[in-house]
Amino acid sequence: MHNIPWYIALLISVPQTVLIIEFGFRLFNIQLKIRDILLLAVIIAVFCYFTRPLAVPYAVNTLILIALLSLLSSFICKVKLKYCFTSVLLGIIIYGVLESVLLPLIMNVLKISLEEVIVSPWVNLVAFVPIIIIAVLLLTFIIKRHFILCDFGSEADEV
Repeated sequence: MHNIPWYIALLISVPQTVLIIEFGFRLFNIQLKIRDILLLAVIIAVFCYFTRPLAVPYAVNTLILIALLSLLSSFICKVKLKYCFTSVLLGIIIYGVLESVLLPLIMNVLKISLEEVIVSPWVNLVAFVPIIIIAVLLLTFIIKRHFILCDFGSEADEV
């Protein structure tokens, strides 16, 4: 894999993690404190910064991140692990689908290759901006419409 500069870990990994958490937990009506969400996002960004250079396939890296974010969110937010795991998994699925649909379109419009996105931090950041904008718009829609997939809110807090 490739090293990523610390500022890319901060500017990409932190917002990605916040969105993953927000999508997953909100759709299950589990309310988390902003402080806890930001703490989790920073921890995951630091983890990504140090693990990105390792020769770990993206799929394995994603599975490790799901497990780590689930465990940390359960510990930090005092929510049952099964609800954290379900929420994190849903959040990653939603964000992953958005990214997998939008990134090829962005690369086509900008005439850049996947290799350029992976290797060049600034190209990665430029490709990330439209994805984050669409993700934030979708999250805003979910919040404004009070859309809840399944209500785990009351039972999730009983750690």
